Amino acid sequence: MPKRNRVRARARRPIETATQQRVERAERERPERARPRYRGAPLPPGGAQAVGAPSPALERAAALERTNVMKDLRRLGIVVGATVALLFASGLALSALVR
Repeated sequence: MPKRNRVRARARRPIETATQQRVERAERERPERARPRYRGAPLPPGGAQAVGAPSPALERAAALERTNVMKDLRRLGIVVGATVALLFASGLALSALVR
């Protein structure tokens, strides 16, 4: 069992002090927020593009990834096809039982 960190309970404030602090916060003026500075060059519409010839290691990794994606899509297609065939067969079987 993991060790529990024991922390002392916080003392509760009376309701009056809590409402007074809320009022004080609302009355204070907030400083104008600074706009975040944009850093770097904007990306092209299609995303970042690499410059130069890709390294052989990168090409091998990309080819391996493409083969894995194709295998996954093939498996997904097989599962979808089997599901549709099973649904069709169960529909035929159910209609035969109802007659």
